[in-house]
Amino acid sequence: MFHKNIPNNNKDIIRFLAKNFAGTKKIRNTILFCSVVIGIVAITMVFGISFGKIQAEEIRLTRENGTASSGRIEDGTEEQYAKLKQLDYIKQVGKSIFVGEATDISEDNAKTICNVVWADSESWNNFLKPAYTNVIGSYPQKKDEILLSERALKKLGISEPDQGMEINLDVYKGVFEHSKETFKLCGWYTDFGNELATGYISHDKINELNLEKGSYTLLFSQSNHLSRSKIEEKLYQTLPMKSAEQKIYVSDTAQYTAVSKLSGGYELVILGTLGILCGIYFLVRNVLWISMSEDIQNLGLLHTIGATERQITKIYRKQMRSLMLKGSVLGSLLSVVILVLMIPEILGVHFYQEMGGNTILSFFRPWILLLSVVFVNGILWMASEEIIRKITKLSCIESATYDGNMGDKKEKHPGKLVLKRSEAGEMFYIAWENITRYKVRFIIASLSIFLGVLSFILMNVLTNGCDYKYLLEKRPDFLLAGEFSEFGKSQGCGEEYKTREIDVDPLLTQGDGVELLYDNDYDEFAPISQELEKKLHKIDGIDWENSNLIEGAYVTTVISKKGIRPYDEGLSNLTDDNMVEGFSWDTVQVIDENQILSLKKYVQDNQLNIDMESLEEGNGVLIIHDHMLTPEQQKLADEAIGEPVYFKTLISREDAIRRKELSNFKSEEEQEKDEFPQKESETFTLCGYLDRQSDNFPEIHQSWHGEGSLYYFISEKGFQKIPTEKKILTMELTADPEKEPYVKAQIGELISEENKKRSEMTEVSMDEGTGEAGVFVICKSDLMQQKETYMRGNRILLGAVSIILFIAGLTNYCNVVFTGMYARRKEFDIMKSIGMTDKQMKLMFFGEGGYYFMCVMGMLLTAGMATLVGVKIYMENKLSYFTFHWPIHVTVGVTFSLVLINVMVTHFIYKKR
Repeated sequence: MFHKNIPNNNKDIIRFLAKNFAGTKKIRNTILFCSVVIGIVAITMVFGISFGKIQAEEIRLTRENGTASSGRIEDGTEEQYAKLKQLDYIKQVGKSIFVGEATDISEDNAKTICNVVWADSESWNNFLKPAYTNVIGSYPQKKDEILLSERALKKLGISEPDQGMEINLDVYKGVFEHSKETFKLCGWYTDFGNELATGYISHDKINELNLEKGSYTLLFSQSNHLSRSKIEEKLYQTLPMKSAEQKIYVSDTAQYTAVSKLSGGYELVILGTLGILCGIYFLVRNVLWISMSEDIQNLGLLHTIGATERQITKIYRKQMRSLMLKGSVLGSLLSVVILVLMIPEILGVHFYQEMGGNTILSFFRPWILLLSVVFVNGILWMASEEIIRKITKLSCIESATYDGNMGDKKEKHPGKLVLKRSEAGEMFYIAWENITRYKVRFIIASLSIFLGVLSFILMNVLTNGCDYKYLLEKRPDFLLAGEFSEFGKSQGCGEEYKTREIDVDPLLTQGDGVELLYDNDYDEFAPISQELEKKLHKIDGIDWENSNLIEGAYVTTVISKKGIRPYDEGLSNLTDDNMVEGFSWDTVQVIDENQILSLKKYVQDNQLNIDMESLEEGNGVLIIHDHMLTPEQQKLADEAIGEPVYFKTLISREDAIRRKELSNFKSEEEQEKDEFPQKESETFTLCGYLDRQSDNFPEIHQSWHGEGSLYYFISEKGFQKIPTEKKILTMELTADPEKEPYVKAQIGELISEENKKRSEMTEVSMDEGTGEAGVFVICKSDLMQQKETYMRGNRILLGAVSIILFIAGLTNYCNVVFTGMYARRKEFDIMKSIGMTDKQMKLMFFGEGGYYFMCVMGMLLTAGMATLVGVKIYMENKLSYFTFHWPIHVTVGVTFSLVLINVMVTHFIYKKR
């Protein structure tokens, strides 16, 4: 340890002793150095990837939704706006005014360009602007300025816009009132989605248009940790509502959704964070803690030969500072290389394009790296200071003989008969005595290894269970449904699924029955015609037993005022008659006995006020809605049970053709006098209103549905009382996996033929030259292919997190076993000198590591299993498509890895000894 040329000044002596003291601890310090590096890399990677993924998902969802707001209140008031501002769980609030649609200026104003909207600065900056990219210019300030999306400009035939150019639009303020306006283009932006684009105008223009005062659309965003249902319930209780039908629309925030898809919710994120940080804490601390006895003994010798406490402190701290500096530099460099260079290269360009580009998806966060360096070095510093404190408290003799059990009571072993053991049994007994000599150390070390291994296993369970493939597997192989009319498509209806998340029902729409059936509103029309169905039956490879046909009809509803009041109070006040006829066409879907039984169970389990008996017997109909009713409207819905309702069929195809012919020669007043007969059904009783978005609602697939029109469930018996043929509204087809490509090609050909034929059927549509709406298909294999890059990228990212957790866990086990053995080299030399053979020494080394292994496996099979069950229950409640698999292969892999490390460490220690 000492050199013949010892310097005689204190600074040089301390530097010399620190260097030589570190030289005696090369192996221990190498382990500690690796622990620091792995700790920094692990924290930076785990949290960098998680934060980067969540932020990118949040931005992507915001762009898809067209707004960063998570809630809105239509027809809002200043009082509601002020109240929202006061609520602590509402982060941001803004208001806007919807003016109406704007068309191009032509004879028939045929082309709808955009919606015209005014938004205040809070709405624009906090909710709307974040959903757009390439924003050129600023929000309109002058009266004649307008800000348009590139999609709207393309509709106007403008491909190269200039600021200040004139934009001529016909702006509608309601259904009939409109005015021609000339605007100056002050800017433009790129938006995402298929809905009608938005044009923004100034507040001065709003005043000029003389719109109704005090009626706003209020936009808001709640705290990210609160779910949609909790916020909605709170707001209905807190806000002063204008009427029973004023609705509060709330969705989960984009960040809440992104976190839910990654880990189910914030609760698991917090627990996971604590678990990972504890694992890293023990990873670094265990090395010093286990080798503490030897450090105290060696430093105690320096104390004995005259070194002061201050000098000893400087010597030890200098050694630790060197380790911290080197470990921090290498850990930081590795983190940067992995997160900035390696992972982006592995993910590929396509994944970045899917997520929105390099500017959105970034995994390296300097602040996370800084915190990880501070955290890991802080652990090392605290552990080293603990050793220094112990040295200063102990005398020279106590420190020289310190073994870590100074405060423990010595156990007295009464004389007793000791059974003779085998050679291996004796070695394992000695190994057990060695590790239980320091019981607290053994328990904490085992617990820390368990936490590291459990974190890796849980990450694997989440990675596999949250894979989008399980969501896609729930989809039918082929979903066939009728398209919306050309008029409906121009309004963005029927194509919402193209830009939505795949966990949203593709047939959920904002369109109504008029937009759906505008080109084919006659009774004989079926979205999936009988002719097409027959051709599909001839395709070899479709499993018809496991396929699903959604059948029913389109009708006009005639319902009592009390019955329709929960849905539309305004409609119920239009007439003095007790029965009210709807303006749009609604859908009646036939459900089978099994679906009725599932509804009955759902109603009984949730104690809902629904007349299931009338539905089952065919005397009643059930209205299914997509979370349309307010709490006050739900009370009205309960009162509406038993109200009369009957249906009128659509007019016949023959009458529809005659109607079109007459429209070419008669005025609108004369056309209104023409009556085309509609058949009427028997009168049913209203069984109630059910929200299909409620928790645990039975999985009954529907055709096109949404806020725009009423949707009824009816039994087979009940449908026979409606004087119309049952039509196929939607088909969900299952194919033989081996024949899926062939089936896909055949379905594509049949749909192309069908759509070509329908496009030539222009006899019914009121728009000259427009054919009937066709059929479209969504193929599961296409969705799989579209999402393959996204799913592959997710697996790589979460796999990288799993790997670094796995490395950290194995490193911790290696550190505990290796450091524990290496710190007792002198003890082993004594054992060797009194006759322990090489074979016995190896058995003892292996036994010590084996006991740690058995303790960890015991905790995995008890506490670990309980944790897995808890995660399973939590995730299945939070994520509908989460699929739990017992991590048998992963656990077996961990087991073999721990055994292998034990064998390698045993061999290495023996060789080094």
